[in-house]
Amino acid sequence: MILRSRRFWLCSIGLLFCVIAILSSGFAQLGAEEPHFLVQRARVLAVDDLRLSPDPYVQGLYLGRQTLEVEILSGEHAGQRVRFENTLSRFFNFPATEGQELLISIMPDFVTGEINHVDVFGQSRSTFLYVLIGLFLLILLVIGRKKGLYSAISLAFTLVTIVFFLIPFILRGHSPVLFAVIAATLTTMFSIFMVSDISLKSVAAIGGTLAGVVSAGVISVFAGRFSHISGMQLSYAEEIITQSPPDVYIQLPELLSAGIIIAALGAVMDVSMSIASSVFEVKQANPKMNAKKLYRSGMRIGGDIMGTMSNTLILAFAGTSITAIVLIALFQLPYMQLINLDLLAIEVIQGLAASIGLILAVPVTAVLAAMLASRNKISVFLKDKVRVIEQEKMGG
Repeated sequence: MILRSRRFWLCSIGLLFCVIAILSSGFAQLGAEEPHFLVQRARVLAVDDLRLSPDPYVQGLYLGRQTLEVEILSGEHAGQRVRFENTLSRFFNFPATEGQELLISIMPDFVTGEINHVDVFGQSRSTFLYVLIGLFLLILLVIGRKKGLYSAISLAFTLVTIVFFLIPFILRGHSPVLFAVIAATLTTMFSIFMVSDISLKSVAAIGGTLAGVVSAGVISVFAGRFSHISGMQLSYAEEIITQSPPDVYIQLPELLSAGIIIAALGAVMDVSMSIASSVFEVKQANPKMNAKKLYRSGMRIGGDIMGTMSNTLILAFAGTSITAIVLIALFQLPYMQLINLDLLAIEVIQGLAASIGLILAVPVTAVLAAMLASRNKISVFLKDKVRVIEQEKMGG
């Protein structure tokens, strides 16, 4: 029975793709070289805060030095106790408290194995993150049940596609826009087929989604060129250049468009699926409706969704860039400087290109859903006729 399930074969194909992507990504070789320092878990046994003082500008922040005594919990030095200074600045601020578990960087002598230097690397957040992920999956499964399971599988596939397929190709110097479109296509097909099964409704939703995200990508490419966005204005652009291998050219100008494609994918997929489902439901409720009337119905439904989802995308980009917006406000620039600011141009391009792609997905999905729903009715009618004829023959 399970071998006849289309979702089973879809999961099998998705799993095979994920395994190939992970093995071919090259990420398995990360850390194969001898590190300059080791990062291990440690528990704080004692803290001396006498040389700390409150930051006069940032509430709740302390500057200065702590004297820490810690017990190493992992690695070849597990069980050892070390005492060292923890310097706290505004940009490297990891205060320790007694009993806390944190990460420390150990600089060992690789010949003798003795510890030469110890410093705080950062907070140990892995346990909390695992609990939060587990809570999310539990809520998804309890409320969504079978659909929740399908959504969790789709989410895992999406993460693998982005991390182990899209990113490695970008790091090898390939076009970020091209592979963002490929990743969006794979993710859209797998997610919609997994959640809504393989059907004409799913095909309509996939077509509308791809039309929307490709439109957003194309608009962002042209917008970036006409507004002279070189890519160096993006966050961490300089770090990407300095960390890239000398024989690899990462196409920074296209990273903006690739990010817009991936960021808009979820919202556009949601809109397209909602419109396709609504059109097919209308057709089922009123089988006599033709494709033209179904299209109008889909457009009315899409019009109601469009406004709120466009706000969702704009607010999502604004929310991730809230610190940049605050910084712009602090400068109190004249209008001529403000409207031509690189940072503002990037935010506007991101929000508007994604929103235009979402809006364009509405009529495309409505057309596809109306045409396929009408075709679906004909196929169902013919199947019913064949079934009636066969029953009459068997009865005769």
